[in-house]
Amino acid sequence: EYYNRSLDHYFITSLPIEQHMLDTGGFIGWQRTGYAFHVNGTTDNASVCRFYIPPTLGDSHFYSGAANECAEVATKFPSFVYETSSLFKTTLPDLVSGHCATGQTPVYRLWNGRTDSNHRYVTDAVLRGQMINAGYVSEGYGPTGVAMCATL
Repeated sequence: EYYNRSLDHYFITSLPIEQHMLDTGGFIGWQRTGYAFHVNGTTDNASVCRFYIPPTLGDSHFYSGAANECAEVATKFPSFVYETSSLFKTTLPDLVSGHCATGQTPVYRLWNGRTDSNHRYVTDAVLRGQMINAGYVSEGYGPTGVAMCATL
Protein backbone atom coordinates (compact mmCIF):
# COMPACT_ATOMS: atom_id res chain seq x y z
CA GLU A 1 0.00 0.00 0.00
CA TYR A 2 1.11 3.53 -0.80
CA TYR A 3 0.05 6.94 0.51
CA ASN A 4 0.33 10.37 -1.06
CA ARG A 5 0.25 13.05 1.65
CA SER A 6 -0.44 15.98 -0.72
CA LEU A 7 -3.48 14.18 -2.19
CA ASP A 8 -4.43 12.41 1.05
CA HIS A 9 -4.95 9.29 -1.10
CA TYR A 10 -4.10 5.61 -0.72
CA PHE A 11 -3.23 3.15 -3.50
CA ILE A 12 -2.62 -0.58 -3.64
CA THR A 13 -0.97 -2.47 -6.46
CA SER A 14 0.18 -5.98 -7.14
CA LEU A 15 2.06 -4.98 -10.29
CA PRO A 16 5.87 -4.91 -10.00
CA ILE A 17 6.19 -2.15 -12.61
CA GLU A 18 3.83 0.12 -10.65
CA GLN A 19 5.62 -0.68 -7.39
CA HIS A 20 8.93 0.21 -9.02
CA MET A 21 7.58 3.51 -10.36
CA LEU A 22 6.07 4.41 -6.99
CA ASP A 23 9.22 3.43 -5.07
CA THR A 24 11.61 5.31 -7.35
CA GLY A 25 9.66 8.57 -7.75
CA GLY A 26 8.20 7.86 -11.18
CA PHE A 27 4.90 8.83 -9.62
CA ILE A 28 5.65 11.83 -7.41
CA GLY A 29 4.69 11.93 -3.75
CA TRP A 30 3.91 8.29 -3.04
CA GLN A 31 5.44 6.37 -0.12
CA ARG A 32 4.85 2.89 1.23
CA THR A 33 2.67 2.71 4.33
CA GLY A 34 4.02 -0.63 5.50
CA TYR A 35 0.60 -2.27 5.04
CA ALA A 36 -0.04 -5.07 2.55
CA PHE A 37 -2.22 -8.11 2.14
CA HIS A 38 -1.67 -11.40 0.35
CA VAL A 39 -4.07 -13.07 -2.04
CA ASN A 40 -4.32 -16.62 -3.30
CA GLY A 41 -3.59 -16.69 -7.02
CA THR A 42 -5.35 -19.94 -7.86
CA THR A 43 -7.73 -19.90 -10.79
CA ASP A 44 -10.80 -20.93 -8.77
CA ASN A 45 -10.87 -17.58 -6.94
CA ALA A 46 -12.58 -14.37 -7.99
CA SER A 47 -10.81 -12.04 -10.40
CA VAL A 48 -10.40 -8.49 -9.11
CA CYS A 49 -11.29 -5.71 -11.52
CA ARG A 50 -9.67 -2.29 -11.34
CA PHE A 51 -11.11 1.01 -12.46
CA TYR A 52 -9.21 4.25 -12.81
CA ILE A 53 -11.18 7.21 -11.51
CA PRO A 54 -10.22 10.24 -13.67
CA PRO A 55 -8.74 13.40 -12.08
CA THR A 56 -12.01 15.35 -12.21
CA LEU A 57 -13.53 12.72 -9.91
CA GLY A 58 -10.56 11.79 -7.74
CA ASP A 59 -7.53 10.59 -9.72
CA SER A 60 -7.79 7.27 -7.93
CA HIS A 61 -8.62 3.58 -8.33
CA PHE A 62 -11.46 1.25 -7.35
CA TYR A 63 -11.14 -2.53 -6.92
CA SER A 64 -13.72 -5.29 -6.62
CA GLY A 65 -13.63 -9.08 -6.72
CA ALA A 66 -17.35 -9.36 -7.49
CA ALA A 67 -18.10 -9.55 -11.21
CA ASN A 68 -21.57 -8.08 -10.71
CA GLU A 69 -20.14 -5.11 -8.79
CA CYS A 70 -17.58 -4.53 -11.55
CA ALA A 71 -20.41 -4.49 -14.10
CA GLU A 72 -22.47 -2.12 -11.91
CA VAL A 73 -19.55 0.31 -11.57
CA ALA A 74 -18.95 0.25 -15.33
CA THR A 75 -22.62 1.08 -15.95
CA LYS A 76 -23.11 3.60 -13.14
CA PHE A 77 -19.82 5.46 -13.73
CA PRO A 78 -19.14 5.43 -17.49
CA SER A 79 -16.34 8.01 -17.07
CA PHE A 80 -14.31 5.52 -14.98
CA VAL A 81 -11.66 3.71 -17.04
CA TYR A 82 -12.08 -0.07 -16.80
CA GLU A 83 -8.37 -0.96 -16.63
CA THR A 84 -8.66 -4.72 -16.16
CA SER A 85 -11.11 -7.45 -15.23
CA SER A 86 -8.38 -9.53 -13.57
CA LEU A 87 -5.68 -7.57 -11.76
CA PHE A 88 -5.24 -10.37 -9.23
CA LYS A 89 -7.24 -13.25 -7.77
CA THR A 90 -8.98 -13.20 -4.41
CA THR A 91 -11.79 -14.91 -2.57
CA LEU A 92 -15.07 -13.18 -1.89
CA PRO A 93 -16.58 -13.12 1.59
CA ASP A 94 -20.07 -14.34 2.31
CA LEU A 95 -22.08 -11.57 0.64
CA VAL A 96 -24.55 -11.25 3.52
CA SER A 97 -22.36 -11.63 6.62
CA GLY A 98 -19.04 -10.44 5.19
CA HIS A 99 -17.29 -13.43 6.79
CA CYS A 100 -14.25 -14.94 5.10
CA ALA A 101 -13.50 -18.66 4.96
CA THR A 102 -11.29 -20.30 7.57
CA GLY A 103 -7.65 -19.38 7.01
CA GLN A 104 -8.51 -16.05 5.40
CA THR A 105 -8.79 -12.51 6.69
CA PRO A 106 -11.19 -9.76 5.64
CA VAL A 107 -10.07 -6.89 3.45
CA TYR A 108 -12.19 -3.90 4.42
CA ARG A 109 -13.01 -1.28 1.78
CA LEU A 110 -13.26 2.29 2.99
CA TRP A 111 -14.23 5.35 0.93
CA ASN A 112 -13.22 8.90 1.80
CA GLY A 113 -16.65 10.27 0.79
CA ARG A 114 -15.11 13.33 -0.82
CA THR A 115 -15.40 14.77 -4.33
CA ASP A 116 -11.78 13.63 -4.87
CA SER A 117 -12.89 10.03 -4.43
CA ASN A 118 -10.41 7.56 -2.93
CA HIS A 119 -10.67 4.10 -1.41
CA ARG A 120 -8.48 2.36 1.10
CA TYR A 121 -8.28 -1.41 1.50
CA VAL A 122 -7.11 -2.67 4.90
CA THR A 123 -7.03 -5.95 6.81
CA ASP A 124 -6.54 -4.46 10.27
CA ALA A 125 -9.85 -3.95 12.13
CA VAL A 126 -8.30 -1.27 14.38
CA LEU A 127 -7.06 0.66 11.35
CA ARG A 128 -10.52 0.26 9.80
CA GLY A 129 -12.00 1.88 12.92
CA GLN A 130 -9.48 4.72 12.79
CA MET A 131 -10.37 5.42 9.16
CA ILE A 132 -14.10 5.49 9.98
CA ASN A 133 -13.39 7.86 12.87
CA ALA A 134 -11.52 10.06 10.36
CA GLY A 135 -14.65 10.28 8.19
CA TYR A 136 -14.26 7.32 5.84
CA VAL A 137 -17.35 5.31 4.87
CA SER A 138 -17.34 1.53 5.18
CA GLU A 139 -18.18 -0.24 1.90
CA GLY A 140 -18.39 -3.88 0.94
CA TYR A 141 -20.31 -6.88 2.24
CA GLY A 142 -21.73 -7.53 5.67
CA PRO A 143 -21.91 -5.05 8.53
CA THR A 144 -18.16 -4.35 8.48
CA GLY A 145 -17.79 -3.72 4.74
CA VAL A 146 -15.61 -6.60 3.59
CA ALA A 147 -14.69 -6.24 -0.08
CA MET A 148 -12.61 -9.41 -0.44
CA CYS A 149 -10.64 -11.95 1.57
CA ALA A 150 -6.87 -12.24 1.86
CA THR A 151 -4.74 -15.19 2.84
CA LEU A 152 -3.10 -15.21 6.25
